[in-house]
Amino acid sequence: MYLMLRVDGQTARVHMDNAGEQNLTVGEYAYRPARMAQRVRKLATKMWGRDLTSDVLDQRLVFEALDGNRAGTRWGDSGSFTPATGSTIALGRWDEDATVGIALHELAHEMHMRQGGYDDSDGVIREALSLLAEREAGLVRTFEREPYYTASNLVTELCELGAFSRMGFGQRWAEVVALTSDTGLADLVNFYLDRDEHLGLTRWLKRFSERMETRDALLNAITTCSLRYSLDYRRALIKSLVRCNPTTPLTRLYEVLDAVMTLDKRYPDDDLSKIIDFCFAPLVQPRRGLLAFGA
Repeated sequence: MYLMLRVDGQTARVHMDNAGEQNLTVGEYAYRPARMAQRVRKLATKMWGRDLTSDVLDQRLVFEALDGNRAGTRWGDSGSFTPATGSTIALGRWDEDATVGIALHELAHEMHMRQGGYDDSDGVIREALSLLAEREAGLVRTFEREPYYTASNLVTELCELGAFSRMGFGQRWAEVVALTSDTGLADLVNFYLDRDEHLGLTRWLKRFSERMETRDALLNAITTCSLRYSLDYRRALIKSLVRCNPTTPLTRLYEVLDAVMTLDKRYPDDDLSKIIDFCFAPLVQPRRGLLAFGA
């Protein structure tokens, strides 16, 4: 792990672990390179253990401090990762604590690549893993552009669910790294929402069909419908579904889910929970009331 200093056309390479008590000011922020290196090494080792080989931190993680705090990463952002050269972190854009989180973000791309699946995954999964990692350093960010926006929303939803958040980082990482698409991640949110709040989706699906392929097809339709839903709307959708008679034809359920998406797009300002209730109304079974005994 080293720091590249570029000032007045001159470049100096400093091994951060050997920087001692030296401080560095870039822009409005002050950094302690040795302490940063120690924190990144400790967190990364805790998170990825034996999978984190020595060359990752020693040769493929670079911090940059440029003259005048100019953009130094490939895309002019806080950090960047390329499979060919590894990760680069720009100083001067975040304070020391947040910069450690950015380093974990970029390291997550490296670990994703080394563990396989990086090339086959879409941008949402790649960023979801990195956002999951930076949270371990205490950095939580929001985004307006894709794929970061969707990845951030889905990771935030997962971390709000106790059944997911109570697991160790290694288990949470394993759940997400096994996925390749945004729909897979949304399906994971639905799974842990059902598990956390005992909504009954798993039990209902088993009653709906004995065939795994049929259950998976319906889950995929639910995921497509709820891809960008908040937990509240996911909850409303699942609660409506499990009130349907399990003998309802699969094609009829497809039609209802399509209707939810169509009406949501057509009337974006309407309450989505009411749209869900409206679309499912013909299918849901009436709630059981108390038996009335006459005189």
